Amino acid sequence: MQMDAIAKKAANDVGGYLLTHYRDARGALNAVNATSALGALAGVFAQMQARALIQVGEIPKNEHTLLEVSTGTGELYYFGEAINRCVIEGTREAPSFWNIAAIAAKDPKIADKFDVVDIARRAAADVGTPKFGRPQINSRYKLTEAPLDVVRTHGPILLSRFLEIGLNPRDLILVFGSAAQTFAAFAAGEIKDVRVETPMKRQDVVQLYMEAAIPMSKLDLRAINLAFEPNKTVPLT
Repeated sequence: MQMDAIAKKAANDVGGYLLTHYRDARGALNAVNATSALGALAGVFAQMQARALIQVGEIPKNEHTLLEVSTGTGELYYFGEAINRCVIEGTREAPSFWNIAAIAAKDPKIADKFDVVDIARRAAADVGTPKFGRPQINSRYKLTEAPLDVVRTHGPILLSRFLEIGLNPRDLILVFGSAAQTFAAFAAGEIKDVRVETPMKRQDVVQLYMEAAIPMSKLDLRAINLAFEPNKTVPLT
């Protein structure tokens, strides 16, 4: 991955933030919650990148680029080719979060172990229901923080940090993909100096990334205080 100094700093900031906020008083890392958090944040920032790419013309506008869906209670969700490109359908030249994060599994057949398209179908089917955004993971992992709570709590903090250091929105996927690759070693309990409550298999780490990222990429960014204009330096309210 070709990353400039600012993007590398942003990726390090993401990893450091997770290691700080998901360790208990004794220093043990809650790998499950932290892994879900990284995926959830990658999802909402993927939509942010998609919107930035549309704005500058790198993703052409058509009827399938960005689709707005409204529920009966007035909530808005977003689907379409632009978000898919950033989350699951990237290319060698413009990789998606899935393309980069999957490397963390260290398994060339990781795509055969679970279906990201199935996760996307579930996310679409669950829109407007209490099941929306709930990761389906092995029962041995006790996830206690909902991805939606993660993006509401931590998303605005990271956005402010990215704006502060001048991160290009086009690099958001590289940032979170790089952070996902590095963080997998912590979640798997492979870092000697970091104790982990429940170490995760690398395959399960990657799956949880995607279980959280895909539905969170559909959220209305304004509803979670994450809407912004790429050429501005402050979030929109």
